[in-house]
Amino acid sequence: MGIDVLVVGSVNEDVVASVERLPGPGETLLASDLALSCGGKGANQAVAAARGGVRVAMAGAVGDDEAGRRQAEALDAAGVDIRWLRRLAGVPTGTAFIQVDARGENTIVVVQGANARVALPGGDVEARVVVTQNEIPPAAQQAAGELAARAGARLVINAAPAPGSPPPWYGNADPLVVNEHEAAQLAASNEAGAGLLRRLRERTGARSVVMTLGERGALVDDGTGVHAIPPVVVEQVVDATGAGDTFVGVLAARLARGEGLVAAASAANRFAAEAVTWSGARPPAG
Repeated sequence: MGIDVLVVGSVNEDVVASVERLPGPGETLLASDLALSCGGKGANQAVAAARGGVRVAMAGAVGDDEAGRRQAEALDAAGVDIRWLRRLAGVPTGTAFIQVDARGENTIVVVQGANARVALPGGDVEARVVVTQNEIPPAAQQAAGELAARAGARLVINAAPAPGSPPPWYGNADPLVVNEHEAAQLAASNEAGAGLLRRLRERTGARSVVMTLGERGALVDDGTGVHAIPPVVVEQVVDATGAGDTFVGVLAARLARGEGLVAAASAANRFAAEAVTWSGARPPAG
């Protein structure tokens, strides 16, 4: 059976601490709450894409532990095909330690665990869109791009966390998805807005680029010019943790359904705005 979106990426157990404000260097704060939830950029994006009504498969790795079982069950329950999700004995499932403040802002530290051993399925895979990110080893990311090329699939690369410099396979991204911080780092530029977007596309060679701007919307360079995606007003921000991954997952789903990049990014921006109104990296079940 063909797949609309294949996500090659990370699966994490999220440990989320709620704090009044984010601590400074060397500072200790008391958290008001602690919760375990499902996460990992790859898994979050896969779930968001599946909620977009397309066929989604996840290629990744978890440990042969309780956390890995929970993550696999959650993906399966969300409608994600997990036939290529490996269970690795003697390796812990990846873990993200997240602090969320009263304004919904967050800091995240990720321990790779099994994500350091992500491997792609053997042979060719039919897919319309292949998605990957930087919480897995560069070799796995490059292999995802090669698989996309063999399948004639569109390659979506989420350059998060941002690498020190753009690797050569970023030139195959269509689009490369970044936030402003990641864009500035990859472009080695202090420019802003459309200028930064153009510089990033020039430096990476990406076929197209999408830069998310948080509450200010997004910018898209699709090769014909730079297009502004207007912001969506949100009355109350609860937690911004899942917004970026929701954006990428919905974007991939819309592209797999044949929408143009600007229209797909506009839809992704609307769903990303909704994502800041719930707690955790994924929407509540139901």
